[in-house]
Amino acid sequence: MATIISFASQKGGVGKTTSAVHLASALAIGGYRVLLVDLDPQGSVKSLLGVRAKIDRGTLDLYCKADVALKDLLIPSGYENLDLILSNMDHLVYEQEVTKAAGDYHYLNQWLDENARSNYDFIILDAPASTGPISINALVASDLIIVPLQCEALAIKSLKRFLTAFNDLQKNIAPNLRIAGILLTMYDRNIPVHRLVCKQVYTALDDSVFQTIIPKCTHILEASTVGKDVINRTLSSIGATGYIRLAHELLDRFNLR
Repeated sequence: MATIISFASQKGGVGKTTSAVHLASALAIGGYRVLLVDLDPQGSVKSLLGVRAKIDRGTLDLYCKADVALKDLLIPSGYENLDLILSNMDHLVYEQEVTKAAGDYHYLNQWLDENARSNYDFIILDAPASTGPISINALVASDLIIVPLQCEALAIKSLKRFLTAFNDLQKNIAPNLRIAGILLTMYDRNIPVHRLVCKQVYTALDDSVFQTIIPKCTHILEASTVGKDVINRTLSSIGATGYIRLAHELLDRFNLR
């Protein structure tokens, strides 16, 4: 049965989608069967992985067509062991339809249980940067939640808001919710504020923060511009090494090997 991991944040631009894609890639390269589901209306997973095909069926159909089968939603990633369900909420009305269906906070969890959990070792969910119904669906469906945090002051403020919302959700809707850890991203040790934020986060949250820190890496940006993940494009880069290290830390911390 798959372990479901979601990437969630209230703030965009913190490396959420990039981290979801690269953790999925690292696990797939490690021989695990992985499904990556893009729940974000922005649909950035498609761009990051260079998928050029028109997405006729995706998360819109998952939510709004009750009898849709998993095989009808899958898009090949081009990589071994990695399947995709991509976002096709490319019109506001589609996003509204999905948001309405996601008002049942357990909808995604039930769908994955019935259709996908037994087919994979890991299911990675890229949730929208919000605490709206679609994001809550992802959180409720997850066994583990990873919260990316850019090393800047505004990101810390958004983290505090997210943790407050998370505690409310845990108290009122899903008591078994579990944060796997805070993931520091886009870190540049040559920038003083990055070092300061990093120190503050580890001091305040300690074991709740992954030891792995994702560095700022031009290779990640270069890979995304050509529609590839950095692990498959530039394995020797510090960005690829960071995400491979994250996969190992996650596997070891939660005995998932």
